[in-house]
Amino acid sequence: MNDIDTIKKYYGEMNSKAVFIGSFIDIWKLCQGFNKENVIVSNSRVIRKIAALLRMRRAPFSKVELSSSQYFAMKDALLLLAKKNVPVYYYNRIGKEKNGFEYSVSAQNRMKKHLNFPTLLEHIDEYESELKELFGELYSKEYITELGKIPQVIAKGDVFRHEDFTSKYVNVIEGLRVVCYQPEKYDKTIHIYGRCGAFGYAVEDKNSLPSQIQLQLKENGVTNIRVVNHGLWGGEDEYLEHNFLNDCIGYKEGDIILFYMMHIDKRLLKHWEDAGVKYKEITHEWHQYPEAKWCFYDKPGHMNHIGYQHVAEIIVKDMIQQSFLGKKVDETMFDDFNSEKLNAYLKKNNKSDFYKEIAQYTNRILSDYPLNDNLKTNGSIVMNCNPFTKGHRYLIEYAAKQVDRLYIFVVKEDKSFFKYEDRFEMVKAGTADLKNVVVVSSGKFIISSLTFPEYFMKDYVKEKNFDVSMDVETFCKHIAPPLRIKKRFAGEEPFDPVTKNYNENMSRILPKYGMEFCEIPRMALDEKRVINATEVRRLLKERDFNAIREYVPQSTLEILKERY
Repeated sequence: MNDIDTIKKYYGEMNSKAVFIGSFIDIWKLCQGFNKENVIVSNSRVIRKIAALLRMRRAPFSKVELSSSQYFAMKDALLLLAKKNVPVYYYNRIGKEKNGFEYSVSAQNRMKKHLNFPTLLEHIDEYESELKELFGELYSKEYITELGKIPQVIAKGDVFRHEDFTSKYVNVIEGLRVVCYQPEKYDKTIHIYGRCGAFGYAVEDKNSLPSQIQLQLKENGVTNIRVVNHGLWGGEDEYLEHNFLNDCIGYKEGDIILFYMMHIDKRLLKHWEDAGVKYKEITHEWHQYPEAKWCFYDKPGHMNHIGYQHVAEIIVKDMIQQSFLGKKVDETMFDDFNSEKLNAYLKKNNKSDFYKEIAQYTNRILSDYPLNDNLKTNGSIVMNCNPFTKGHRYLIEYAAKQVDRLYIFVVKEDKSFFKYEDRFEMVKAGTADLKNVVVVSSGKFIISSLTFPEYFMKDYVKEKNFDVSMDVETFCKHIAPPLRIKKRFAGEEPFDPVTKNYNENMSRILPKYGMEFCEIPRMALDEKRVINATEVRRLLKERDFNAIREYVPQSTLEILKERY
């Protein structure tokens, strides 16, 4: 499906029709019998201005192209999470109450004059009384000035994040705002997406909505759930959806998604609910608190710390009543589900400075592990190692004997049962005695959400014969040559059709670039059992470390006992 077909289908599902305009003649023809449900789609500002004068709905092609591709990718993402048993909740950001609700005189004044926090901060002396009402005993000029220091939203790789920032009241680490009151041990995580209301509008870390949800969980005796703040203050909805689409393939059972965003279009909401989203309107319930009459700036959604506390109370109460479970999805929704639109979106929209970054990636490897004249024939293995087993060790030992240097690329995407840092450490520890083995990260260039997102969805879609050419050819063209890799090894795959398909593609593509593909039979425990990581994960759930010992090296066993 091309971009125009995607846009047409998008508007069709929104009960509208996209009309593509390329010239003034087209507009003249259209005016003869225009339907108000139609939308003029054009990149021409002049055509859109004419459409505006004629009171026609209009949109730039580039914006609609992004919206439509995100729309279909979101449907895929939500179905993927439903398949993974990952609950998704959507609570609307607090809006203005209707039916003659009586706000305080001061709140009405702030709404009328559009007095948001940045405006009050800029004129702090003029609006001192307003700020004292909103901050109460917390008020001081120094305190408010510190709250106004918000780091910028920037593109970090293929996602949008706040710049890292440290202060007394606002702290951002690795692009995410700090959440207070988090438990040391947890087995579930709530990931909160939203704009300023999720990030924390004019409040310190401990009073942001995610921190208050974490506190409410604790006060309600729920101590096994951690909260993560994915909010963006100043970020567009498109940024948030883009981040979520990148994150979603790594979410697994035990994760819970929470959107705290603007009211959603009823037509869109129907599709989202069908895909498993639990939606709740909470504006009216929030307005039952007496502080709702005054505890906000220019609009109820821009609230103070008291307002956030009440939103957290409402959300946590509802999630506890729901037992933190997801909405059941009609099984027919999964018929022929293949996440095609999500995969296409990720591949198309995640190529920021790709070739520049991949050169930097290989240069870093060469800087850490320089080549010399004795290293002429090098080999490589790409491994997820979820976890590192004796089978992985067997494969590495075999391959290391065939080459001068063997690169082990550990899949960096943190979308597996075991964290990337732990998997990497397992491989390093398990191969420390092999002198010609170099363990490096795969970065975002080998089996990643950029080059091969389908790998991380393989257990949830029916289609297994994915197109892996982008991933394999990226390796052949840009990674193998500077590292002098002539051979690529892989374990034989009798069970997983996705990995088997990947191996078949490597055997076909690698020779075209002068490389040899070597497929090695799996290590067997006996005639009936081969070593595989899936069995180790099953045994780990049962805490059967005696049985696990048969499958993994001692170094892996120690990490499993200590951390899992």
